[in-house]
Amino acid sequence: MGFRIDEQIMKLKTIRKKQKPLTEADLQAGDHIRVKRKRRFYTHHGIYMGDGEVVHVSGSIREKTDPVVMKTHLQRFLKGGTLKRREYKERLPAAETIRIAERHISDKSYSMIWNNCEHFATYCAIGKKKSRQVKGTLSGLGTVATGVVVYVLTRIVKSAVRKP
Repeated sequence: MGFRIDEQIMKLKTIRKKQKPLTEADLQAGDHIRVKRKRRFYTHHGIYMGDGEVVHVSGSIREKTDPVVMKTHLQRFLKGGTLKRREYKERLPAAETIRIAERHISDKSYSMIWNNCEHFATYCAIGKKKSRQVKGTLSGLGTVATGVVVYVLTRIVKSAVRKP
């Protein structure tokens, strides 16, 4: 019986791998899209506006430009990466998502931790700023910090116990 479940899991993984990549034709205006760019450790997010255009936060210190919310062509947004769509159980209507995105064009209030491209796209889509990438990174840092504190306290306790 366990073997049969393993076969079914493998079949599901195979089906998932065979899915065709997302293309512009698969998108609808108001979609929250993302791209994992080559040789980057992060995923870039934006709102697809239709007609091949995306509103997203662009620019960085590394690119020597100030981050700003701007409208660009989808291919420039992708920069050779793989297009994906963020799905939500509940979200704002597409027209509202587009209105919010357009209203923020030229906004320069970027913050990697509090207001990055993922925060922007989720805000447009659901009305709340959220970033899975930041949450995951901070969670990982919290785990490391906890480990360091435990290590230091252990060393202090061992040191105190050894002293007469």
